[in-house]
Amino acid sequence: MTYMTKILLISLLVFSSGASADWIEFSVRSNGDVYYYDDTRLEKNGSVINVWTRIRYKTSVMAASSYESLLRLDCVENSEAILQDTFYTDKAWTKPAMATNTNAKPKKHVAENSTTALLISILCEK
Repeated sequence: MTYMTKILLISLLVFSSGASADWIEFSVRSNGDVYYYDDTRLEKNGSVINVWTRIRYKTSVMAASSYESLLRLDCVENSEAILQDTFYTDKAWTKPAMATNTNAKPKKHVAENSTTALLISILCEK
């Protein structure tokens, strides 16, 4: 596969994943960061929910202006695991700062008063 073909495929994936999404703003933190989740791609299996999330940073974080991740939330265990994530250099989630990290991270307990705790409270009530 040529370099240009790879770039084209990555661009299509980035643009197509956002095109059909219904991103819902669910939190604006005191530092100005804005958090979203995609209501159209929720996958529920019992108490476990897979959800796409995004953050638009108010100020750049290590040269990243936005972030997107696929989370696995457990409503009963009150836990989260990041299944994949990507940092972007722009605020529109179109210019990846690096390749998407597809190495799932270990499950961890969700801290009280965190944005993930708020997201669990929203999604587990649905």
